[in-house]
Amino acid sequence: MMGFDKIRPALLASAAMATIGLGCAPTAYAQAPSHAAGVKATEASWGKGVWKSNGGVWFSGFASELDYLNPSKAAPNPPPLTPAAAARLMEIRRSLAEGKAIFNPTAACHPFGIPYKLAGGEFEMLFSPGRVTMLYPSGDYRRIFLDGRGHPADYDPTYYGHSIGHWEGDTLVIDTVDIRSPDTQIEPHIAKGPDMHVVERWRPVGPDKIEVAITMTDPSILTKPWAVKVSMSRTTDTELGEALCTDNNRSKPDANGVVRMLGPGGKPLPKAED
Repeated sequence: MMGFDKIRPALLASAAMATIGLGCAPTAYAQAPSHAAGVKATEASWGKGVWKSNGGVWFSGFASELDYLNPSKAAPNPPPLTPAAAARLMEIRRSLAEGKAIFNPTAACHPFGIPYKLAGGEFEMLFSPGRVTMLYPSGDYRRIFLDGRGHPADYDPTYYGHSIGHWEGDTLVIDTVDIRSPDTQIEPHIAKGPDMHVVERWRPVGPDKIEVAITMTDPSILTKPWAVKVSMSRTTDTELGEALCTDNNRSKPDANGVVRMLGPGGKPLPKAED
C-alpha cells in the first residue's frame, strides 16, 4: 500500500491542476477546512469512553472453544493458509484436543499484538496532534502516526509493528508493517510470518459503533490476502481497568507442553484423572 507521504503530494498536485483549469481557487480550497473539521469531530468523539472489540477471539469465525478444540470442525471463515501453515495449525489443534499446548505465546505472556489484538478486548483511543495512541488493560499501547510520514527503512519489529494512517472522509486507514514474528499470532495458534502487512479501515457506523475492515497479507503463510471485519462498541460510563498477564497466568505449559493449572504457591493443581 502506498504510504500517505507519497499519496499526499499527488493529491495536492491534482488539486492545483483543477484550480488552474477551472479558474476557481476558492472552491478548490474550500473543501479542506470542512474535511479538517470533520476529522477533528470524529477524533473528539472516538477519544471518549472505552471501546471493546466484538470479534470473538477468532477472525475465522469459530463460535466457541469447544468447536475449536474439535479438529474435525472446520472454520466458517478459514484463513487461506499455505499447505505448510495449514498442516501446522492442524497439528496444534490436535495437540490441544489431547491437552497439550505446543504453540501458545499468550500462555507465556507474549502480548497479542497486531492483528490479533483487534479480535477482542477493551481499549481507549487518545488523539493528539499527528498521532493516535491506543491503550490496553494489559499495559500495552499502540501508536499510529497521522502526520504524513512513511514507514522507516530499518525498523526493529515489535508486537504492534510500525503504523501510519490517514483519513479518507470519515474513515481512518491504518497501514502496519514490521510486526514481530514468529512468537505472535494472527489469531489463536496461527503464527505470523516475517512479512505480515496489515491494513485496517476504521469507519463509524453509529454513535457508539465502529466497523473495522482488516486485510492481512503475508506470502510466507497466506496464499492470498485474508480480509475480515470486526465491530467495535463503546461505553461511556466505565473506565479502562488493568489486567496484567503476569498477575493471572495460571495455565503455563510445562516442559512437555502439558498445561497444568497452578494453585497456591505456584504449584500445579492435580488433574481430575490423577
